[in-house]
Amino acid sequence: MRDVTCDAAGFIEGVDSPTARPRVMHGERTFWEKATAIHVFCLQDRLRGDRFARHWHDIVRLDEAGFAATAFADRDLANAVARHKMMFFSERAADRSAIDYAAAVNGGLQLVPSDDGAIALAEDYARMFDDGLLLEDAEPFDTLMAHCADIARRANSARS
Repeated sequence: MRDVTCDAAGFIEGVDSPTARPRVMHGERTFWEKATAIHVFCLQDRLRGDRFARHWHDIVRLDEAGFAATAFADRDLANAVARHKMMFFSERAADRSAIDYAAAVNGGLQLVPSDDGAIALAEDYARMFDDGLLLEDAEPFDTLMAHCADIARRANSARS
């Protein structure tokens, strides 16, 4: 665990900024949780509300921080996430077939949507940028999708 403090604490006179020790999920677990959620979207070809594009943004950031590579290597973790999702997040693809999370984490991960799903996701990403939820230097949508395709390729080739 790490201490978290307010960056502005020393600049605001008269305001007490306590230190927190939040309990958070490991980055590798977060990677697999988000990657499998993205996989479901890609197979369902539909968004569930606004600002769903944050998951794609997040896994690229997790990859840049090195968490994706260590997540790929942790097969026990990948399979534990798949078992958990099968138990608590049973989903169906657009063709009504059951989503197989075990297949997703063992060589069948899809992180880039196609057709209508790609259009909906691009629009959601643009709205997030317009609303100021992404930094001004956030990559263009096509660059984000290319990075996600590379992550999927590496994840799928890393399976045991």
